[in-house]
Amino acid sequence: MIVAGEASGDMHAGALAREIARADKRVKLIGVGGREMKAAGVELLADINSLNVMGLTEIGGKIKSVVNVFFELLKVMRRTVPSLLILVDFPDFNLLLAKFAKRYRIPVMYYISPQVWAWRRGRTKTIAKLVDKMVVILPFEVDFYKKHGVEVEFVGHPLLDTMMTVPGKEEARKVLGIGMSENVVGILPGSRLSEVKKLLDVMLDATDEIKKHLPGTKFLFPLADTLRISELSFVDRRKLEKVSIQEGKTRLVMSACDLLIAASGTVTLEAAILGTPLVIAYRLSPFSYYLGKRLIMVPYIGLVNLVAGERLAPELIQDDVNPRAVASEALSILKDKERQQYIKRRFSDVKRSLGEPGASARAAKVALEFLN
Repeated sequence: MIVAGEASGDMHAGALAREIARADKRVKLIGVGGREMKAAGVELLADINSLNVMGLTEIGGKIKSVVNVFFELLKVMRRTVPSLLILVDFPDFNLLLAKFAKRYRIPVMYYISPQVWAWRRGRTKTIAKLVDKMVVILPFEVDFYKKHGVEVEFVGHPLLDTMMTVPGKEEARKVLGIGMSENVVGILPGSRLSEVKKLLDVMLDATDEIKKHLPGTKFLFPLADTLRISELSFVDRRKLEKVSIQEGKTRLVMSACDLLIAASGTVTLEAAILGTPLVIAYRLSPFSYYLGKRLIMVPYIGLVNLVAGERLAPELIQDDVNPRAVASEALSILKDKERQQYIKRRFSDVKRSLGEPGASARAAKVALEFLN
């Protein structure tokens, strides 16, 4: 049984499921996920949309469906007693599920660690009790879990596999019809509508300020696969006309750009792998931010900065996310060639630290060791 609770988890779980099926065709896969897991041959007991929520204040509307999915999984676990439960991130739901798995004597593998190193570190005691093997994708997570007595194995980051086919900057610009001499900035306000509503307006307003100092700059807005243009009706149409909206081309756009203005998340590591400098913006609901500010225990919010151990990408959080500040941080990179080169060199170091391609296959090998 494999359980993922959001789109990124579905992507990684789907890749893992494909590798398990390729290695041993006798294995039957069931679980909770989305399009990627279904395509990999997993029999879905519930769709990911029943669980996908963001922020502490946004779960209320889906609480009934979340509870229903949980009890359905318990029923299936009792009836079939899976040989292995693989949990993918989504800790509030998945750690509770692990508790019941222990009752039913089902071994538990956790793939894609919850960010307990960032906040709620008390959860590591729970993980040590409930999880038989933590399979991690970030290099600093190994020492963290060893220190807390958790069985852990680093398999590398699955992004290295999924991004192998992304063209380099020159080729990406050819595909998009952009000259190499042009200044190009990417606007990436997130993959969830709730994120986009908090960030897109500010990012669009920042384009005016950037253009004052760098006339002729092109702005590309790669619309996430999870969104539709019709959902952007909350934004003034004249503002959207300032950018070129690109559907289904997110990574191609990221590769073509000189700079990205992006929501915090996995996209920051994608930028490092591609070697594209970025400015990170992050906004939550006031209550979630108030609580998070008191609980978070790491110096940076951006994954790329955490892996690098320094602030390679400027971070703007909550009230600091305003057009002038966004433009100022963007211009400070765009106008400084030496800084751009330094960021790109350090991004290469980050990429190397993420391991070698083949993370999903190595994680599948760990899973099959449980079955054997």
